[in-house]
Amino acid sequence: MKRCRNCSFIKWYFLVIVVAAVTFRFYPQYSAFINSLFLIGIPLLSKKTPEQLGFKNFKRGVLWGLVASAVILPVYVAVLMILGAKMFVPNKLMDLLSFYFVVALSEETFFRGYLYSVMENEPFLPFISKSNFVSSFLFATAHALIYYNPLMFKVFFPSLVMGWLYEKSGSIFAPVIFHWLSDVVYAFIKF
Repeated sequence: MKRCRNCSFIKWYFLVIVVAAVTFRFYPQYSAFINSLFLIGIPLLSKKTPEQLGFKNFKRGVLWGLVASAVILPVYVAVLMILGAKMFVPNKLMDLLSFYFVVALSEETFFRGYLYSVMENEPFLPFISKSNFVSSFLFATAHALIYYNPLMFKVFFPSLVMGWLYEKSGSIFAPVIFHWLSDVVYAFIKF
């Protein structure tokens, strides 16, 4: 840690995990609201500008997010249907849409916007940068710890797509759109 100039985000990351795990477990009715405050508040308190957090190139970001969703999510649904999943329409659809939008916006602000702004980015693997890999690993680990379920690490792979979208579009709006629509589609599927 002493050799890492930009590792101060680790303390904020662990704070997010602890707060999210406690609120999810003991105060689930307030969990989304409280966690969103932390996920958006930490980057703002760290004096990052909206541009540094990726709030730029709105049209380009929305377009990248919609196109990626239109290409990837139907394939995802088809695979799940082949595996035996059933589609259903959840109750309170508008509440669900707005809930998942807030979740996507806050998580992407922290895991893509904030983490990318404090890490040095460089190539790591073909099509995957160091920042994308690290932020996706932290994103998946957080989900596994918060939900007390190691199977939640499965969000690592969609997170890589979100990181790639962030890098290619130059906008936080691309991963927000993809994250939001992925969560909504997932809410429509039951095994």
